[in-house]
Amino acid sequence: MRIVQLAMVFAFFALPGMAQPQINTPKVLSVDAFLSVDKIRPGDKFKIGVEFTLHGKWHINSHVPSEEFLIPTAVTFTEAKDVQFGEPAYPAGESRKFAFSETPLSVYEGTSVIWADVQAEDLQTGELLLSGKLNYQACNDMSCLAPTGQAFQIAVPVVAAGTNISQINQDKFASHAGKLSALAGERAQSGNEIGKLISGSGLLLALGFIFLGGLALNLTPCVYPIIPITISFFVGQSSGKMSRSFFLALVYILGMSLTYSALGVVAAMTGGLLGSSLQNPMVTLGIAVVFLAFAASMFGAFEIRVPTFLNNLAGGSKQGVFGSLFMGLTVGIVAAPCIGPFVLSLLTYVAVQGDPFIGFLLFFVLSLGLGLPFLILGTFSGSVKNLPRSGEWMNWVKKVFGVVMIAIAIYFISSLIPQKIYVALLSVSLILGGLLVGFIDKSTASFAWFGGIKKIVGIALISYGAWNATDAWLSANAPHVSWEAYDEVQVTEAKASGKPILIDFYADWCLPCKQIDHDIFGAIAVVDASAGFVTLKADLTKEDSEMVTNLRNHYQVRGVPTIILIDKNGQEYRRFTDELVHMVPEEFAKLMAEAGGAVAANHVE
Repeated sequence: MRIVQLAMVFAFFALPGMAQPQINTPKVLSVDAFLSVDKIRPGDKFKIGVEFTLHGKWHINSHVPSEEFLIPTAVTFTEAKDVQFGEPAYPAGESRKFAFSETPLSVYEGTSVIWADVQAEDLQTGELLLSGKLNYQACNDMSCLAPTGQAFQIAVPVVAAGTNISQINQDKFASHAGKLSALAGERAQSGNEIGKLISGSGLLLALGFIFLGGLALNLTPCVYPIIPITISFFVGQSSGKMSRSFFLALVYILGMSLTYSALGVVAAMTGGLLGSSLQNPMVTLGIAVVFLAFAASMFGAFEIRVPTFLNNLAGGSKQGVFGSLFMGLTVGIVAAPCIGPFVLSLLTYVAVQGDPFIGFLLFFVLSLGLGLPFLILGTFSGSVKNLPRSGEWMNWVKKVFGVVMIAIAIYFISSLIPQKIYVALLSVSLILGGLLVGFIDKSTASFAWFGGIKKIVGIALISYGAWNATDAWLSANAPHVSWEAYDEVQVTEAKASGKPILIDFYADWCLPCKQIDHDIFGAIAVVDASAGFVTLKADLTKEDSEMVTNLRNHYQVRGVPTIILIDKNGQEYRRFTDELVHMVPEEFAKLMAEAGGAVAANHVE
């Protein structure tokens, strides 16, 4: 279970209309720039707005997409002499569910406004031309166009200092601010993102995982020693009353929840920076290194210690209700060296989501998991005689967390290495880690059932690692259409010899392409039908390359996915785009058989 991982990644493209005017590319959006003033004086500060309107059923990704690798919408301003542009302010995305994605995506639809502050300096009177470009990728419910950009510009008079100016377009800027507030309120009150995630069961599973993770973190060497100290505090303050112990433990958990929930909300509200940074390979590599450092610490390479005075703060230096609250507020700081890696992965997920409610909810559930043992043991502290003493078994717990940290580090570099290497690294790390903590490690404990726990954890890690490797092997060796890279020579030879041709135009970031590749080209009926075909894959990932441009022009490919059947007479029999996503494999196999036998007159749809 990897909380950072979202359900799927999509983005794919087609031919930009300006690059190939002979292909009928639809008009997706209109862009208009406007200012908050009618004239500019030297030294003035004003706003520039970029309003864009999506046409038809098209949408574009928001500035902070739901998925890490989606192409964000962004505006860039052209540098101008004696003019400084501030950071653009982007509207919140709207959550929408599409046919090709199992999870909702954050997109812009309809009309939206991006604006930025502008500082004018020593301008000369006359006319100032402000310009820029809106970069985006447009999609409908089934396919996407190429990532592209649309330029905009606006001319504004520059007048002498002291000249009267007028504020204009205030309704547009006010409408923009109102839209931001409305969207934020909708998510906070009705759970726009949360509701969508719940419908796909993703959030419930995530909450369960986080709660169990919080429970498990109580066994770390940073948290476990605090438990008897805290329980002793509850016993001393309760005067033997169970209700008093329960209340103090509840206040303690409240303090813990306030700390972690605030952390989650802050991460979500400032998540745009982190979400954008995660698209930088150096950032993801840096995070992986941090997790490896945590793992090395867990295996005893070095030790991260919390200052003594912080330990004292969390250990109960105050009395009564305030003491319980203060202990709960500060326990997260004391536990940081051990729970930091888990919290870091959760922070990354929350930051990418950018939703304060999600941040609050996930970290609140984490605090509940961390606090539940304190509530139970604190309430029944009079009945609890002994807890297992800290000792050698705690070092074993650290090693288990070390194995987990290594696995998380490997996950973070998954986008930087080939899939086969990623699967191999993850599987090997889990299997070796399971052998180490389950069977090789010699740690002992005073309680008899410790040996059984070691074996269960070891077997679980080994089993998951083996399952991961087996699943990857089965997927790689499952029946599938045998493809060759597109080659015009093969097309010419196939036509000359009377062989039918199947051409699949795809892109690396095209999610429907991957779905078709799995559901259609992995079906036995289609695999059997392809035996008599020359099967070629045309890679359109690098949209700016001359080869891709020529392929698009030659075959009039507007977007991906596009699959073309060429019959044995060398004529295009049929082409498919988004409809193939919903077609049953047997129907496609039948059409292939028709194209291979040319049983009907050529027809192109």
